[in-house]
Amino acid sequence: MVVVTLGLGPAALADRGGWADPPGGWTFVEDWHKIPDCENDPVWNHNNGSDSWSCNANTEDFNTLQVFILPDVLVGDVVQVETLPGVGDTEDGKTPAADAIALRIIDLGDPRILGFADPSDRKIFFLGPLHQPGELTTDPYIQGITFCARFRIFPIVPDPDIGVGQTLVDLALDPDGDGIPDGDGTLRFIPEASDRAHVGVGYYDPADDTQSILTGVGYYTQNTLSILVNDTADPDGDENIPILTDIDTAQFHTVWLNAKTDPADPMQIRVKAYGDGSLTPVEAVIRRGTDVDRPNPENLQSNAQWAGFKELSFNIGSAGTPAAGGFQYDYLVATMAGAFDPQPAGATSVPTWELY
Repeated sequence: MVVVTLGLGPAALADRGGWADPPGGWTFVEDWHKIPDCENDPVWNHNNGSDSWSCNANTEDFNTLQVFILPDVLVGDVVQVETLPGVGDTEDGKTPAADAIALRIIDLGDPRILGFADPSDRKIFFLGPLHQPGELTTDPYIQGITFCARFRIFPIVPDPDIGVGQTLVDLALDPDGDGIPDGDGTLRFIPEASDRAHVGVGYYDPADDTQSILTGVGYYTQNTLSILVNDTADPDGDENIPILTDIDTAQFHTVWLNAKTDPADPMQIRVKAYGDGSLTPVEAVIRRGTDVDRPNPENLQSNAQWAGFKELSFNIGSAGTPAAGGFQYDYLVATMAGAFDPQPAGATSVPTWELY
C-alpha cells in the first residue's frame, strides 16, 4: 500500500521502529504489496541514469543460464515482493507484527558479460517523488524533511562470471580487509556506488544544480549503517558517519533521519539520524555546491512530466555498474512538513515535539 497525501490532510498513522509518527503523520507511506510497474507506476519511477532494470524480462534467461545468488538458489526475478515470516515491525509501538512484506532488489553485477543488452539489470534504482510535478516551488530543506526506513542487506555470493569485480569478491571472503579470509563468501555490506545512498531523499533543482542534495544512509562498511556525507581525502570511504555499529546487516534495522538547512549558511544541510528506536541523534553536516562531489541525488528529468520542475524523491537501490548485492526494504515513510526529532512510540499522546 502507498499513501501519498502531499499535505492535503491527515496521513496514515502507525508507529514504526519504536517511534511515534510525526505531527500530521507520514505523507508518503510505502509498505510494498506489489513491485513497481515497469511504466507509468503511480509512485515509483526507474527511468533515470542510475537504472538498468529489465522489468524482470531477463528472469527466464537467468534461470536457463543457472545464475545463482546463493548455493542452489537461482536469482529468479531481480525485483520482487516477498513475505518474510517472523520478522515484522511494530505497527502500534508495542506489538510486533508477525511478518514483514518487503521489496527485494538483487544487483547481480554486470550481466552484459553474459551477452545481455541493456536494460541488463546491471544496476537497479528507483525514485519515489514525495509530491506531484510542479507542486514544489521552494527548497524543501528550508522547512525541513523527515523520513524513516526499515531495510536490510540480502546477502548474495558475488560471481565474477556475472561481471562482479574482484574487489567485491575479496570483500565477501575478507570483509574487514585484514588478510584473513573469515567471511562466509556473501556480500553483507555494499560499498557506495555513483555517490548514491542505499536509502535517501534527494532534492534536484534543474535551474540551479548547486542546490541539489541527497540526504541518505547505507550499509557501506562491515556491520555498520552510516550517513552518506561529503567526500574527504580518506580513500576507503570510512568518512561516512556511523549511526549503528556492530550490527548484523542481514537483519532489519530502522533509521529515522531529518534534515534542514543551516540558518547561518543555506548551503549546509544539518542532518540528524537515529537508529533502531534510539532517541539519541547522530549528527552530520552535508555541504552542497559546486565544490563538492557527493552525496548526489538521482533525478526524474528524463521523464517529460518532470522536465524543468524541482523534485524531492526517495532514492533507493543499487546505483552503479561496479556494485553488486541485495536489499530488502520493509517500508519507507516520509514527510515534507518539517525536520522532526523522534518521540517514543506508544498509546499515550506525545505532549511535546521538537521541530528545529
